[in-house]
Amino acid sequence: MSRYGGHNLLIGQDKVSHTNLPEDQSQLNLLNNYAAEIIPNHYIVSSYDAQPYWMADYTSLPNVPGSPRAVKVGTIDHTFNEILMQDEIEVSTDIYLTHHGDENIYLSYLKTEGRHLKEFMPDYEKCYDLVLMVCIRVDALETKLSKNSTSLQKLLLINLYKMGVTGKCYAKFTPSKTPLGKNLPEDIDAILKKSLATMESDQALAACLNSLQT
Repeated sequence: MSRYGGHNLLIGQDKVSHTNLPEDQSQLNLLNNYAAEIIPNHYIVSSYDAQPYWMADYTSLPNVPGSPRAVKVGTIDHTFNEILMQDEIEVSTDIYLTHHGDENIYLSYLKTEGRHLKEFMPDYEKCYDLVLMVCIRVDALETKLSKNSTSLQKLLLINLYKMGVTGKCYAKFTPSKTPLGKNLPEDIDAILKKSLATMESDQALAACLNSLQT
């Protein structure tokens, strides 16, 4: 399974996810010179679009110097569409978030339960995929996601949109019992489902993110 660069291939060349990356793939350089500004002051690097060397899969949540261990924010039940298959398969994916280095930079890890995938992918093993880095450059930002529900919801929406969990692919979101899960609105499942129902473009994502009250 690969969440890196989607399904796009270039004939006779490497995966699309490896193209157009700068020689300096450090996180700081990517944020300053490469990351997409999805809405004002919100910059993202997604493994679904590109694969810097540090975006990878881990057997356990990594201990990154300068960052706390990632915390589970919730579980999304969805149709698995990250690899093209003939049949629809329902899976559940846990979403973990943490900040990295500067506290306004966030990392996201995904872990997909693959009990149904085993029928089609016998060698499938669960892992923690580092799939997203988001930098929010806003003055006086409350960087702790356990206290900032708006930024937390934005990170969730970006994650789910990049995963392709939109429209009928979305089944149910269940918040965790961690401080992050408890900082989400009680009706977060309905909010996410409605927001993602017709989200088919970056422009639609941006409009949804801008609609959230800061």
